Amino acid sequence: MFLPKILIGTKQNKYFLNHIEYLCCMVSLLEYLPIITSGLLALSILTLVLGRKNLRLQSEYQIYARMIEARVRLESTESFARMAKESPYYAERFALVESPDQFYTLRAYIDLYEFIFRLHKIDAIDEQLWLRWASGARAMKSIPKFQAVWNKTKNVHTRDFVNFIDSL
Repeated sequence: MFLPKILIGTKQNKYFLNHIEYLCCMVSLLEYLPIITSGLLALSILTLVLGRKNLRLQSEYQIYARMIEARVRLESTESFARMAKESPYYAERFALVESPDQFYTLRAYIDLYEFIFRLHKIDAIDEQLWLRWASGARAMKSIPKFQAVWNKTKNVHTRDFVNFIDSL
């Protein structure tokens, strides 16, 4: 039985295989196919898991930002300020500043700094940007009313953030 030869290689480096040898080479390559596909599948799953985690974190931070924004918007209304003045809890905090609006502004700054601090802790923002925010927090801490509101409200913040602000 005559089997034609198959040319493999370049013109200078000729290597001829008959069909049986060629099939043997292909079979040996096919032996690695499960390993290759398993590796690709594992890489795909890893990419999917990391992508979902990043998307979840991004969604959490968007929700957190919206909640803070909504709270600030509601608390800065005259109606809420009047009701809050009736509370000993808020009255004590409002006494630290000239108006409820100042208290809410300072508290919003503190919440914003904590939000940025959390982003920094998970390496979600550039180091140069973080240094600018840290510098801003240091400057805010030099404002006596900021310091007074901070001292009264720091118990509701994370320990890491409290240690950061107190270290400035």
